[in-house]
Amino acid sequence: MDGYHSVEEQIQDYVRIFLALQQKDKDVESLFKKEKKCIEERERLADIFLPSLFLRERYALTETEYWLVMLAFCCETEGGLCLDFRQKHQERQPNIRYGLHLLSSVLSVDFRLIGELCRRNGMLGDILRLPGEEQAGLLSAPLALGDGAFRFLLTGGLPEGEEYSCVLPEETNSGVLSGGAGQLSGPPLLMLHETEHDRLCRYLSMAEPPKILLHGVKGCGKHTLVKQVCAEEGLSIVFVKVSRLLREETEGRQRIMQSLRLICRLAWPVLVPELVETEDTAESGAVSREKESWEGLFLSENFPRCRMIFLTESSREAQRAGQYADVRMNLSEVLSVEEVRVALDGWIPEKDRREWQEALLGRYRFSVGEMEKKLRVVSILAEERQLTLKDMTPWTEGLKEHSMDSGLGKMIESRCTLDDIVLPKDCREQLETIMRLAKNWGGEQGLHMLFHGSSGTGKTMAASAMAGELKLPLFKVDLSQIFDKYIGETEKHMDEIFRVAKRGRGLLFFDEADALFGKRTGIQDSHDRYANVSTAYLLQRIEEYEGIVILATNLLDHFDDAFVRRIRFVIRFRKPDREDRERMWEKVLWGALPVAADVSAAELAGAADLSPARIKAAAQVAGLLARCSGSETVTREHIRKALELEAGKDETALRGI
Repeated sequence: MDGYHSVEEQIQDYVRIFLALQQKDKDVESLFKKEKKCIEERERLADIFLPSLFLRERYALTETEYWLVMLAFCCETEGGLCLDFRQKHQERQPNIRYGLHLLSSVLSVDFRLIGELCRRNGMLGDILRLPGEEQAGLLSAPLALGDGAFRFLLTGGLPEGEEYSCVLPEETNSGVLSGGAGQLSGPPLLMLHETEHDRLCRYLSMAEPPKILLHGVKGCGKHTLVKQVCAEEGLSIVFVKVSRLLREETEGRQRIMQSLRLICRLAWPVLVPELVETEDTAESGAVSREKESWEGLFLSENFPRCRMIFLTESSREAQRAGQYADVRMNLSEVLSVEEVRVALDGWIPEKDRREWQEALLGRYRFSVGEMEKKLRVVSILAEERQLTLKDMTPWTEGLKEHSMDSGLGKMIESRCTLDDIVLPKDCREQLETIMRLAKNWGGEQGLHMLFHGSSGTGKTMAASAMAGELKLPLFKVDLSQIFDKYIGETEKHMDEIFRVAKRGRGLLFFDEADALFGKRTGIQDSHDRYANVSTAYLLQRIEEYEGIVILATNLLDHFDDAFVRRIRFVIRFRKPDREDRERMWEKVLWGALPVAADVSAAELAGAADLSPARIKAAAQVAGLLARCSGSETVTREHIRKALELEAGKDETALRGI
């Protein structure tokens, strides 16, 4: 007797037995025993992987349970089996009562089996498509397999879905549990986060592994670390996109959870719920959680004794998941010097590897994901220009490009120095002192300062000059993009701002910061409470930031006194006096254009009490008027008209011009 050479051969033998049972012959019991023995012998001699036997072993199915599952499978693959039921009951699909009655003539069907069927989360609940708890008539329900079980019995492959993905260790790629699952093969994964790697190995190898929380920003290497450890331990992985799962309606979510339970029983994987809110689920997140929280899905009896690792990116989700995790592990946001070297050694061919590449990357603070993207950009630039990775040009250009991209602000490319700004003497001396401190700062926290003064007194230019002097990129935050009406989104935006700034080692500049740090309101409703919490959270992030943060405001009186006391340096940009205005006119007018001899900077300084920005604007208009009139010299009349236009903005008084 030959063993089975295909699943199709096996199914044909089962179908033949079920057809015989439908005939209700007198000697059906002896026929069943004979055919059953033949099938079992051919299964024993089979030289292929038979999914049904693997399923029976993993679920420890009784004989009756196993044959009920095979009847359901055969009814879906062989339409002829359903004809007898359709003729008798005028229904399309045989129901569970019909299946139990058919098997009762040759196998034991007792109340224990009925009880097992009633347990929706029991073993048969993972395999059969049983009705929901809100639905009545269990025995009248169609005898049908769940999507995952049907796929497995037919192909030997694990279920697939947009809400989850399976990754199997390379050694399991022998036809067993293969199908559409990805495998940990190909180039070796980089050995990063060594301390966390060793801890995770220990935890997963325990007899009763703890529930683990793995926290870190996007791109820090959470998925890579889990894949690395599971590949070494020979463990399968199931990554679950929880945000997508929660968006499903009840029926769809139950179907997905059934497939996940089946995978966990068949492959004994590490289950990895990704507790990350994507942009497209931000608005629907609150609604989704009302339907059913992830706690109810993953912390119930759905996955008993299953290894579980929660992945989180936001501090809010980490705090929530931390209530249920036995162990918390935090991955650093950026690679260390040694990890950068390991990554470069792993990704760059030895012939193109140079020591200066490490020094160049050391100017930035990249996560492993960000570094991989940057190296991809560098490689593309090198190929476009027919260069190699040992040439510096594609590196400098590729790393500079989009180094601080974010929809929450913009890079200020223009650079100036303190010599380009006319400032009161005391203000200039304070800025020079802070710059000297910044160059030699060794504190545990960064430098944060507040620039205050009326509009146009040079606050933004001073921030640009400081960035230029310290050779740092300047990132100006767009306040209109920070605050969000959806709870939790504001904190996510703040985290993104500081992550981007930390990656590029940038100087953060918050203009009109009184909108952020205004005096705290009395709590009238939940919106007031949330606004105060968001403001306190932003101040906490500023204090924790290792770089330089500059807040600028025109309205210091609107600032909360408690917040001002926590700022390290406060500099006042007062309006320029007459001497300062005279120096400003000389710089912006005489330093750029020919001026008529009958005009003096001293006279213009006394003509109007203008800020440096308004003096610069008036000088530019005077130059344009001269050009429009065809004159090569800026005359008194040009300046008078320009001053009248500028003074008219707020009815500033003009004197003697």
